[in-house]
This record gives sequence, C-alpha cells and structure tokens, in this order.
Amino acid sequence: MRLLLASLALGLAITAAPASAQRFVCRGTTNSPYPQFVSTYHDHQRVAPDARGLADQFTSFSAVFDDDDDDDDGDGQPDLRLNPEYVVYELRGLAPGRNGNFDEPPVSVDRPNKWYASPGLVPLVEAIQGVTIRRLDDSYSGAGTVWNRGHLAMSDHAQRISPEAGCNTHVFWNASPQAADLNQGPWLHLENYSAAASNKYRSIWVIAGPIFDPATPKLTIGDPSELKIEIPDAFFKILIHESPSGIDTLAFIFEQPNALGADGKPVPTQTWVNCNRASQVGHAYDHRPNLVTIREIERRTGLQFFPDHPDRQTLLGKRPRKLWPIETRFWDSSTPCGGQRSHP
Repeated sequence: MRLLLASLALGLAITAAPASAQRFVCRGTTNSPYPQFVSTYHDHQRVAPDARGLADQFTSFSAVFDDDDDDDDGDGQPDLRLNPEYVVYELRGLAPGRNGNFDEPPVSVDRPNKWYASPGLVPLVEAIQGVTIRRLDDSYSGAGTVWNRGHLAMSDHAQRISPEAGCNTHVFWNASPQAADLNQGPWLHLENYSAAASNKYRSIWVIAGPIFDPATPKLTIGDPSELKIEIPDAFFKILIHESPSGIDTLAFIFEQPNALGADGKPVPTQTWVNCNRASQVGHAYDHRPNLVTIREIERRTGLQFFPDHPDRQTLLGKRPRKLWPIETRFWDSSTPCGGQRSHP
C-alpha cells in the first residue's frame, strides 16, 4: 500500500450540492437494481488495512467480510461472525453554498425496507448448516429496536456521490449489529463530524469496523432457523487526513458491552444519548474519551494499518488529546445530531 501526499487531484474532491431538493426511492426488493460499482475519482483502497476475508468494492466504499476460514478466538475452530472486518472509503468535501455553509445535497432518499442481498456473500451463507432462512436481513427482524443494522459507511456520505450509491450502502458488507442509541447517538454525531472535516480539508479517509473480544461470551441475533450474526463488543473508526505536511489521524473506539437480558435475548449493558433526545436533556457529544491509538485497534482486531508506510510505528502510536478543530460553517445545518454543529 502506498500513501501519497495531497496533490492537485484533491481539487476534484469538491462536490457541488444540487440547487433544488430531490426525492429518490431505493428500488428493488431482494437485489439492488443499481450497479454495485461505478468508477469515480475516489480512491477508497488507498489506506485500506491488511486483513483476511472476502473482499468487494462498491461505488462509495470497499469492504472485507469475515469468512469461515479463520480462527478469530483462538479455540482451533473456524468462526463465522457474519460481520465485516472493516469498510474503508474516501469522503470528499462539498462546495459551500451561496450562504457560505456546507450543507449536504438536498436529496431525500427513501431507504429500502429490507436491505439488499449480496451475491458475493451467497456461497458463504449457503454453506451454513442448520438454518432454513438464509437472508441476513431476517436475522435483524424483531431485534431492530434494540440492535440496528449499523452502517459502517454512512448512507449520507455515499449520497454525495449519487443517490444510487447511497442506496447501495444498505448491504451487509456494510453493517454490524449496533445498539440503537449508539447508532443514533454518538456514532451519528461522529459521522456528522467526519462530513464536516471532509468539507474543511477537502478530502479525508474513513475506516470503520466491529471489534470482538475473545474473553467475552459470544452473543448473536437471529432466531433458531435464521443465520446467527454475532454482536460486536465495540466499534472502531479511524479518520485520516493527508496534507503537504504529512498524515494526520484520529482513532476512536466505542465500547458496546452486551449480555443476556431477562428474556434470554442479548441487550446492551451501556446507555447512550440518542440524537433525538440530546437537545431535550442538554447533552453535548464529546468524543475525546473515545480517542485511542491505532495500535490499540490493531491489537483488538488483528488488522494491520499502514503496513508499508515508513512512519508506520509513529502513526500507530499517536494518541491525540483532542479532535481536529472544525468550524461551525463546515457542518450541515439541516439535520445536526442533537442540534450540535460543533465538538468540544
């Protein structure tokens, strides 16, 4: 893997927002009717970590999915978690509007009720014994109020490329069971922060994925006849910004402890503030406690970041005390999480 410094090509990073609102319905009931991969100027693979698993590319992200050939917990048996190892994408900034703000394209995308099946994952799930319902989406049915289909590559980020690219984020190459209030709270606010950062810096890279701790019990969603999808113990996100002065990174871990509830089904054992309640309860999102080193993420995931970079050890060991300063005007003004267009 080779990391290049920001160049004139980043001049192509700015995406102008449409002048008028549009409504776009994600069509299709089983498979997406839209091309999975359309070539753009985005270079999603540029900072991709080394990992084992199934790999695939989409217009708005690249992903590696955990397969059944590896032994994740060291017990000598192959594990099948039905989760991505990671997703990675380049997020290019928007052009400012006439008012100087960097609002997202006014496109209203109607999400598919059921997420799209992925032909690339069919051989994997068809080989699983003891299940009769082999659609991953069905395993989330009934658990959706507790465990969301948590996007790793945000749909709104993909919509900057096209509505079709936004629709195609609704695939299980791009999702893990994520506690509803984590997904719709601090994780969403960090996604908004990432978008604002891309507006300021013209382009950033995002790497995100689940973390599974071998020492914790393996809990899953999915009824007896359905596919068993393992619930992560945590999630990581890495933001990468390149400039002529070098590479700057922010790395985060959001813990997601979980246990069996009174009804025998897994529930999160931590609470988070949902964006819908943040203003009401006077909550301000602060991600500084979640900052970690990339080396810590390597240790907990087995992924290898910046494998060929000469400053790899420096990049792995860096632990910032604060986030990049992103001024209010770079944040989307239309749908801020909890009304918060800032970070402490």
